[in-house]
Order: sequence, then structure tokens, then C-alpha cells
Amino acid sequence: MSKKLKLSKLVLDYNFYPRQHLNNYHVNEIIEALKAGVHMPPIVADKSSYTVVDGWHRIEAVRRLWGEKASIDAELKEYASEAEMFQDSIRLNASHGQALSAMDEAHCLAKAEEFKLEPAVVATLLNITTERADELVSNRLAISSDGPIVLKGSTAFMAGRRLTQEQVDHNKKAGGLHPTFYINQVASMLESDSVNWDDARIVNGLKRLSHLLEETLKPVGTQ
Repeated sequence: MSKKLKLSKLVLDYNFYPRQHLNNYHVNEIIEALKAGVHMPPIVADKSSYTVVDGWHRIEAVRRLWGEKASIDAELKEYASEAEMFQDSIRLNASHGQALSAMDEAHCLAKAEEFKLEPAVVATLLNITTERADELVSNRLAISSDGPIVLKGSTAFMAGRRLTQEQVDHNKKAGGLHPTFYINQVASMLESDSVNWDDARIVNGLKRLSHLLEETLKPVGTQ
């Protein structure tokens, strides 16, 4: 069953979203396609609650182009449970549109516990092997007071640990590259005399970094 629905009627619940976040670049790609007159396939939503199962990027593109009062084609499906809804969301997102990243796949595996889904079932929906699923769980997931946390590339070394709230907050802001990339960037900036010393934010940041390094790299026994 498909019908036109106003965006304001749709429920975007992150509990059923298999990705870590929306990709702004992909949204802009869809916007350009819509401007060019490309017809997009309908989004998928739960028939009773209008909770979106597939199509978050298309919805955001339509919203930015035509506003909250705009309508979008939606295929309405009946689901026996929330777990079934989440499974369909994974299946649809893994089979078309922007590819799921390793972090997205780890996110799906982390949420599987909430919906009482076996990792092997989620692996099948993601089109990956159970070995790959086990690897993601081992190398990308940590524990917080709120449950499993998906780690970024720069924090993946903490996989399997119970994180403090400070570490959870840091992971949210952290970049995805190996920490040596960021360290080498600062070192290169200093070595090549490429620091904008007129920018107070940079100077204050370097002073803070210098203080932290002095404190944390002190030899044991001198603190």
C-alpha cells in the first residue's frame, strides 16, 4: 500500500535507524537529483505509527527543498513487532542507497541486543559473514552505562572495555582516523612554522595541549 504523506506526519525514530547519522553529502546528491526531475522510489514506513523504516535521506532532501509541509510517496507496511521493523530497516538500507559503513554495521549489531536478535540473523541482513560480524563486535564495541557504544576509528583500541562518561563523550566528538594522524598534524604544523600565532584559539589550544602533555607524560614517581 502506497500513498502520499506529509513530512510532518512521519516519525523519525533513531531506535529503528540502522545508521549512525545522516550523510549530508548524500542528502545533497538527492536534492540535485530531485531538482533534475528524477523520480525517487517511495520511502517505507510502518502502517500504524508512520515510523520511518527506510528513506531518511530522501525525507531530509525533500524537507530542505520544499519544507515541512511537503509530501512524499510512502509505502506503508504492517509489522508484527518492533524487532521485525528494525530487521526490515537493516535489510532495506543494506540492499540499496548509500552503503552502510563499518560503524553502521557495528551499530546494527549493537542494537540487535535491544531487539533480542541473534547476531547471525543481523549478519545475514547486512550481507556479511558471521565471522565479519564477530570481528565488528570484538573491534568496534565498548560498554557504557547506557549499553553498547560504537567506537570511532581513533578510539577502537578501547573495544570491549567499560567506558567512563568522559570517554563516551570523547568518542562522540572523536575523528575516525588513527590517533597518529592528528598527532602528526600538530607536530608538522609546529615543525614547519605553520602556526597562525595571531589566532588566540590556536594559541590557547596549544598551551592547553602543552600543559596536558607535561602532566600526563611525567615519569612515574615524580608526580
